[in-house]
Amino acid sequence: MVTGLKLKHLIVFIFIGIMIIACSPTRVIRELHYPYPYPAPYSTKIFNKNVKVHMKDGCLYMLDSLIKNSSPETVRGYGSYYNQYREIIKSNVDSSGIRIAPVFQIPLSDVALFETNDVIRATGKILAMALIGVPTAIITAYCIINPKACFGSCPTFYAWDGVDTSLMAEGFSSSILRSFEKKDIDMLYWSKVTGDDFRLRLTNEALETHVIKYADLLVFPRANNERVFATEDGKFFKTSDIRSPSTCIAPEGDCREAIKQMDHRERYSAADSTNLIQREYIEMNFDSLPGGKLGLIVGCRQTFLTTYLFYQSLAYLGNSAGYFAARIESGDNNLKKRVNRVWEVLGGIEVFVQNSNGGWTKVSQIEEMGPIATDVHLIELPKTGTTTLKVKLRLTKGLWRIDYLALAKLEQSVEPIKIKPSLVIRENSIENNLESQLTDTLKPLITLPGDVYNLRYVFPDISKNYEVFLCSKGYYIEWMRETWLAEENLKRASLMFGFPKLFMRMAAVDFKKIEPTMEDNFWRSRYVKKN
Repeated sequence: MVTGLKLKHLIVFIFIGIMIIACSPTRVIRELHYPYPYPAPYSTKIFNKNVKVHMKDGCLYMLDSLIKNSSPETVRGYGSYYNQYREIIKSNVDSSGIRIAPVFQIPLSDVALFETNDVIRATGKILAMALIGVPTAIITAYCIINPKACFGSCPTFYAWDGVDTSLMAEGFSSSILRSFEKKDIDMLYWSKVTGDDFRLRLTNEALETHVIKYADLLVFPRANNERVFATEDGKFFKTSDIRSPSTCIAPEGDCREAIKQMDHRERYSAADSTNLIQREYIEMNFDSLPGGKLGLIVGCRQTFLTTYLFYQSLAYLGNSAGYFAARIESGDNNLKKRVNRVWEVLGGIEVFVQNSNGGWTKVSQIEEMGPIATDVHLIELPKTGTTTLKVKLRLTKGLWRIDYLALAKLEQSVEPIKIKPSLVIRENSIENNLESQLTDTLKPLITLPGDVYNLRYVFPDISKNYEVFLCSKGYYIEWMRETWLAEENLKRASLMFGFPKLFMRMAAVDFKKIEPTMEDNFWRSRYVKKN
């Protein structure tokens, strides 16, 4: 028998996990749902309750539906109201399912999260706070084959590369709830600016709700032989004299051919078969150094190990995922820290430089998440007092795909010109001129699976050559899959977020079974809306 005190400790210990990073696929309707005749709320029978409203104080409403309300700050519905201990406090339906006045009036300011096993037909604030469960029937075949390798987009941005419109960035990949919302800066490395009209294609190709506060461009006039790169702390430098390492040695041997250009020919390794956080090293030598201050350029993305762990955490949480997400959204920092602890255990790409005494000094760490688009990072390097430069990277096996490693001379630091979209058009829709949703953070752009938006930006001077970065901010909410619920295991969830180092050893066997097929299944499982 579980006492109230034991249950309280179990709940705090178990969660600790809802989210981490990834995404996946489907389709929803964008209008408020009228499930019953209205106004006639007192005599209509209700069906199965399909909306949970998690309150910030821990209480819960179980409603049959949401009823349209004239106030944008309130939701209304019929069902039952429970306290923090899930004792029923009030119901406005009788035992035969007949609605009884009055209707529940629920202030949105008191809501932590909505949860529904139906396609939610809502707009604005409700949709931006909804965890949606989807049945197997609407999941792509590749997701059914490997449910832990479904595509996650978080959201994706495409731009012109001189030949075609190609994938260049994914926004705020680690922002898995409102409470994890953050700004993300991504270099559009391959983008080509032609004239004063620059366009981005924004897509939601997964089973997620994306809430985008803004998607601004940061642009820098530059000479043809210059490139501008961003450091981890948001500083921008013009660079010149970019050089490949003279040697680059990984555990498998010489990896210089894979990393000497940004060409999608990546260096990566398989995860360790006994421990998913086993580290490995890559060592580089630069024999001929340009004068002045130097920086290391690293182009990289993650593998699908984080996608797997994110989905697995949701599967272990199962029917409790919404509750635990709501606790984080209600301000439970202990749960949030435990989620972050999992990623801390996985680790980033640590950068070390050898000093004149032969010792190694850690100078920085790359932590940006996301398996879709290659991010480009600039690491400022200290002076070593040596005529050659030795750099070492320490990273988790099977977690990172490295496309580019180079050394550059840092010229002056520069400040960006910020450009907001002048036009926002939703494809296959009459909704145009939505730019206010990307310029006013109180009116975020909310995208659903299959949505595509075209963003237009006007550059200030068409005679100049520009380096282009995307600065986006927002969060996303992963949709729950019916296929995951069969794996619900709160003990495993407790282990994952209570003892992540031990869990990474235990999970290695299961991950290695699907690792070889994850890359192929991931890219094949992108969602495209059916019109």
